[in-house]
Amino acid sequence: MNPTGPISRFRSLDRLSLPGSRINEDGIGLHGPFAWVIDGATGLSDEQLTSGGSDAAWLAGTVGDRLSDLAREGDADAVLLRLEAAVEAGFREATAHVLDIDDHQAPSACLGLIEARTGEGGRIGVQGRFLGDVIALVPTEGGIVRWSDERAKPFEKKTLAALGAREHEPGTIPEAVRRQILENRGRLNRPDGYWVVNPRRPWAGRELRFDAQVEAGAPIALATDGFMRLVDVFGAYSDSTLHARLAAGEGADLMQELRERERGDLMAGAYPRVKTHDDATFLVISAEPHG
Repeated sequence: MNPTGPISRFRSLDRLSLPGSRINEDGIGLHGPFAWVIDGATGLSDEQLTSGGSDAAWLAGTVGDRLSDLAREGDADAVLLRLEAAVEAGFREATAHVLDIDDHQAPSACLGLIEARTGEGGRIGVQGRFLGDVIALVPTEGGIVRWSDERAKPFEKKTLAALGAREHEPGTIPEAVRRQILENRGRLNRPDGYWVVNPRRPWAGRELRFDAQVEAGAPIALATDGFMRLVDVFGAYSDSTLHARLAAGEGADLMQELRERERGDLMAGAYPRVKTHDDATFLVISAEPHG
């Protein structure tokens, strides 16, 4: 993709973001040629480090705010390098009152950033950069394609194995699962691990990249894994059928269905998952030529 070519832009078609419990640690946004989805994760500590609703909410908000500013300049590579520096500096300032911070205490966030530019034959060139299991559903000539970073999947499987078939009360995490999550976090932003946005471990340049040519005006969906439970946990939809309903403006109905399915399995016995209700977010956008 030619970074010096005429820039296209994204337009919002539909969006919704709901917390799984008290605090929403997801984020979405778009500005000019960029759109993004964020899924924050609080560090494993009983002490909150920042002034946000949670440390993950602080990080998701910081990433979204900085992206809104940075989207005015540069291509995605430059944006992510500046974002890394801004997140590190912001966290250092926000935690200046804390004497000592271990790496496992710091929040992290999955990030999907997509960029639109003029493509070929009147289409829009779209490039994605992904860290973690946030998702884009992209309409291509070959059908709906999922963009996501699955490098954390082996670690997620270990967490589910620790959970086993045991039921658990909403809002609680079995101790074996907590230990496994802590072990997994030790591989965060390591060559033999997985990569996410983190204020203490470098990550810019480690994202997975995707490219596609899409028709101008075609709906593209961004979502967090909490919303994608409709496909990946409950098996109620395929990527294609979920995209079709989102493109038809039925996102609010899908969100209601998701919550009903979660409430129907409150103890997470039939559909094993660590959180009974997770934050769930989607953003539906279209790419169009600028001007």
